[in-house]
Amino acid sequence: MTNINHCQYHYGVIAHPVNAYWLASPAARNIGRILQGVAVQRNRNGALRSVRRPGRPVGEKDIWESILNVGEQLFATHGYTGTSIRDIATQAGVNQAMIAYHFGSKTGLFEAVFKRRGLAVVQQRVDLLNALEARRGRPPNVRELVEAYLRPQFDMKRSGPAGLAFCRLQARLHNEPEELAFRLRREVYDVSTKQYIAALERALPKVDPADISFRMMFLIGTYLYMLADVDRLDELSDHRFNANDLDELVTRMVDFLAGGLQASSSLGRKPANSARSRRRS
Repeated sequence: MTNINHCQYHYGVIAHPVNAYWLASPAARNIGRILQGVAVQRNRNGALRSVRRPGRPVGEKDIWESILNVGEQLFATHGYTGTSIRDIATQAGVNQAMIAYHFGSKTGLFEAVFKRRGLAVVQQRVDLLNALEARRGRPPNVRELVEAYLRPQFDMKRSGPAGLAFCRLQARLHNEPEELAFRLRREVYDVSTKQYIAALERALPKVDPADISFRMMFLIGTYLYMLADVDRLDELSDHRFNANDLDELVTRMVDFLAGGLQASSSLGRKPANSARSRRRS
């Protein structure tokens, strides 16, 4: 079973299951500061630093959540560049200084918005992987691993307007400033995705590890495309089919992706023994 610890943040934000390496990383410390309402700013060298101010306003939790909720909707609709702190402050009914107090900057707010639900998706993925690997005498098969990886994203999508907004935000992340987008992907998703790649290598000992890593990238691209509601299934099928039923969509997508993952190695290479002896993350 994957060995994990938990990092519980304040205000009821769901704990993020991570290994000891992640807990010791700057990413873990920074998101902890952000989600605790401690202002986080960057110095001239780009490093994050905490900015503590005396006193805590009445109703701070409600204000903090309101800023996050409004920011999520506006970032999902207009993107990072197209959203201003002024717009968020106006719709949240707070002044801009209050946003600076909690998040330090627009970048700090965007990070907190993204990580709030991104970390919840990651926790579900790791919990599902742990449950599969905890079974005695029946290790997870490829289809189970693919479904465990995809299901939390689509559960988030159907959870309500907030979950849908996060899915739109996530889908358009590639349009955001490159350094910010890549850093958020690394900090939020890399640890759990590497755990799934390792589990797929254990489940597919006859497939070249290079193929498994490539195919995982294809898997991520496929589900993000379908998650963003930009598919043209209705038009291309002459209105015979659509992707409105998420359960049907996930089932068909899992079948397709699991089949691709289990295909023979593309270049005919045999897996190296060393790759099969990878320790579990």
